[in-house]
Amino acid sequence: MRRTKLYPIALVLCLITPRPARTEPLQQVQALCPTGAIASITIDNHSIFDTSDPELSGHLRLAYRIANTLHARTRASVVRRDLLFRVGDCFDPTVIAESERLLRDNQFLASATITHRRRDDGDYDLTVTTRDEWSTRIDIRASLGDGPLFKGASLKESNFLGTGQTVELFYLDYKANRDYGVGYHNHQLGGSHWHLGGTIGRSRNGPFYLQSLALPFREESGRWAAREEFRRLDRNFDYLVDDAGAERHLLLPTRMTAFDVAVIRRLGPPGRQQLTVGAALGYTRITFPGGGAALRLVEGDDFDGATPADPAHFEPIRPQTTPLHTLRSTILLGQRKIGWVKRSGFDTLRGEQDIRLGTETGVALGRSLLAPAGPHHLFTALDLYAATGNDALLLIGRMRGDAQRALGGGFGWYDIFGEAEGLAYWKPRPEGRHTLVLRATATGGWETTIPFQLILGGDLGVRGYPDERFPGGRRVVFSLEDRILLDGPLRNITDLGLTAFVDLGRIWPGDAPYGTDSGWRASAGLGLRNAFPTGGRRTYRIDFAIPLQPHTTWRDLRLILSVGELIGVTPSVRRLRIEELQRFTPRNPFYFPD
Repeated sequence: MRRTKLYPIALVLCLITPRPARTEPLQQVQALCPTGAIASITIDNHSIFDTSDPELSGHLRLAYRIANTLHARTRASVVRRDLLFRVGDCFDPTVIAESERLLRDNQFLASATITHRRRDDGDYDLTVTTRDEWSTRIDIRASLGDGPLFKGASLKESNFLGTGQTVELFYLDYKANRDYGVGYHNHQLGGSHWHLGGTIGRSRNGPFYLQSLALPFREESGRWAAREEFRRLDRNFDYLVDDAGAERHLLLPTRMTAFDVAVIRRLGPPGRQQLTVGAALGYTRITFPGGGAALRLVEGDDFDGATPADPAHFEPIRPQTTPLHTLRSTILLGQRKIGWVKRSGFDTLRGEQDIRLGTETGVALGRSLLAPAGPHHLFTALDLYAATGNDALLLIGRMRGDAQRALGGGFGWYDIFGEAEGLAYWKPRPEGRHTLVLRATATGGWETTIPFQLILGGDLGVRGYPDERFPGGRRVVFSLEDRILLDGPLRNITDLGLTAFVDLGRIWPGDAPYGTDSGWRASAGLGLRNAFPTGGRRTYRIDFAIPLQPHTTWRDLRLILSVGELIGVTPSVRRLRIEELQRFTPRNPFYFPD
């Protein structure tokens, strides 16, 4: 029994401990590499701007130098730790390409290339060239209506002192949940490949804590991965009551404590069909402090002036206030056949992005070990991904669903949640300036016993409508964008682009409290896209959207400020926050917390 307990600890120590340096002579290693070995690795890490261009004007060169001085350049040791090869390893183009991709996956690097030169003795000298992204980000949230309205801001440094670590300060007004706090993330904990993340802050209802520790697979040939995550949240779940356009909110205090730990193993060669197996142990507790007596009513958007709600308002919500308290064990299964391609001009303007092509499936099957509030439960989750394309066309589909079932007593399935998304990118000319993006998405919930409500309006829905219009339980949205790359005198400084878009969507009541049937609604908008400096992979957008309906006035115009693409294949932190529901379900094998 004691040996069983020590084995996971030994496994973790093996995973986290850096590999020892080679002790055998280089000549001995070379004999094992018929195509040649890696004789040297040079790290050529550049700051944000290139000041060596002789065509730069004096004023611009001075501005570049000042910006580079204010920016802490990524340390060579940070770049070196992300490489999958060392001096003495056999030269392998696949491993080098994987290392390039891993470097580009860092949000503080704008570009990364690895070149090689073959020596007379048949071995290789490698040069790793990186250029930094502007890593200090100020994200301001605002909206238009009767006038400009400040909705929060965050200050994020994703390359603190050149170490690749992220620190963040934020104040975000999500209406019902005004959050402020600090965040931290380190993807090379103690010089290893473990990722450590944490956020601590306070909402209207009290403090919240988020913590994660993960060892991702990193490269496609990776065999072991592990994760651990803890959440403690005190939030208001915001039920929107859309009474003929009159904005009203019902705030239900919700408390969630959850913990999840998993170990995962990949079987099979990279680039071919791979099998993923693993096991997880998770604890979840969701309660509603005060129950119906704590329900608060907000008229309009005066959340500081919330008053006790009438008891009748609680009745439609009651079915979604079933406390959850469970300890579960979960089996994780997955199958994947994935390859990576490098593209530009899809979610970026000129910057390069890596896109997964192929298929990926993740399944989680779990059973409760502890259920003090009722019968034991069965947990299931399914995650699907498929993508194909070429230089001009990219097609992506992804779907996720999860559900629960009580064991015994004749209970059926409940807490069924599903979402599906299809994306199509088309560049009429591969080197042209236009990229058309079509998105179709469907989301819904059935037989829900925990808080759940969708909104048709807002930044992820029909963007011309505000996020206090049209609540419901099942939603479909179609979006079409034309992203246009601009050229001009600022091309060597920053990338600029325009976008024009239309949205069409509808929401149905389902079984969500206060759900409505919106009918089909449409909106249109224009926007400006920017990446700074030129070639950067992070986009900044300013969009204006307006509903397509009779009697529309300029007061209906919505301002949307965003960092990263809210519609696209590239993950956006803001998009994930908007999509996140106040529930905690079994994870799929390919999820790792940041």
